[in-house]
Amino acid sequence: MSETDTPIRCLEFFSGIGGLHYALNIAQINAQVVEAFDVNEIANKVYRHNFNHSPSKKTIDRLTVKDIDWYKATCWLLSPPCQPYTNGGHKKDAEDPRAKALLHLIDLLPQLDVIPEYIFLENVKNFETSQCRKKLVEQLDALGYEINEYLLTPTQFGIPNHRMRYYLTARRSPQTQRTTESYIDTSKIQTEWTIGNKPIEEVELPPLSQFLEEGDNVDVKKWMVPERFILRLYKFRLDIVRPTDKHTSCVTKAYGSHHIQTSGSLVQTKDLECTDYNWDDTPSLLSFGLRFLSPTEVSRLHAFPGPAYQLSSSDDDSYSNFDPPTCEPHLKFPQDVSHIQQYRLLGNSLNCWVVAELYRCALFA
Repeated sequence: MSETDTPIRCLEFFSGIGGLHYALNIAQINAQVVEAFDVNEIANKVYRHNFNHSPSKKTIDRLTVKDIDWYKATCWLLSPPCQPYTNGGHKKDAEDPRAKALLHLIDLLPQLDVIPEYIFLENVKNFETSQCRKKLVEQLDALGYEINEYLLTPTQFGIPNHRMRYYLTARRSPQTQRTTESYIDTSKIQTEWTIGNKPIEEVELPPLSQFLEEGDNVDVKKWMVPERFILRLYKFRLDIVRPTDKHTSCVTKAYGSHHIQTSGSLVQTKDLECTDYNWDDTPSLLSFGLRFLSPTEVSRLHAFPGPAYQLSSSDDDSYSNFDPPTCEPHLKFPQDVSHIQQYRLLGNSLNCWVVAELYRCALFA
């Protein structure tokens, strides 16, 4: 993308706590989010707290061509609901009412006077096999977009967190060459990401300890897993990680609740030399001092901007180019947003660094 004095005008659909907006700032894209749309009042409260703007609560599937054309937006950023494509949501796909808003936007695209030049979409793995994705890329192909699709996880970008997600970048310009072949027949989902000239498997990940809060002001007891959550389990394997480990599992919206076996990693704070867990003896797990990651630690793993913390470099400089973002505004939660609500919002969010890299290297390159 060439430098221009005129910012790219973006619409942020399904904005949540603003992950797609934060990624624009991290990538230093000359862009302005002219409107955000979301119906979640708590997410909108957090968005307003940080960006000093209240997202529109207008239902997306009721937006008209006139509504969207009014913004003269040249970029759409979308992170639609994932439930239609997940096992928990019964994979109803296009039949799920929560897919209605995305399908409505797809239908509106060719009717607009101002068709966006750039489109970015993020969703869960499985979206790539959905009917909604098929309808989206067929519409984009018919309108002359150059499309790229990815399945990527933060570990490929130097962040010790597994969060495989689907991403789509689409660009439309007069120079786009139309082909006689249908995109859907030749499409390929890209699953590799290069860091410099190094294969991903050779990139060293920093340990979890570098993302953890430290110091006298950190009350670790606040994040301890209640004993009753552990004792109710029977032969369930938990994802227990130590500060020296270089991996964590995907944090879901259920993190911080009693759903400890499926919602994300738990940090071991005692008996750190022991990794031989007796899953048949549930009470024995109490000796490891298991705690949740704090909301701040989750936001660091999701690469939301915040106060500076430094990742140590390895001797052979094999860490990736991940640099914890500190650009303003930082992600902060209003005092009346509870920790459980914070976990839910973060679990529904995205990895800002991965999105920023896709902005820099694909969408706006």
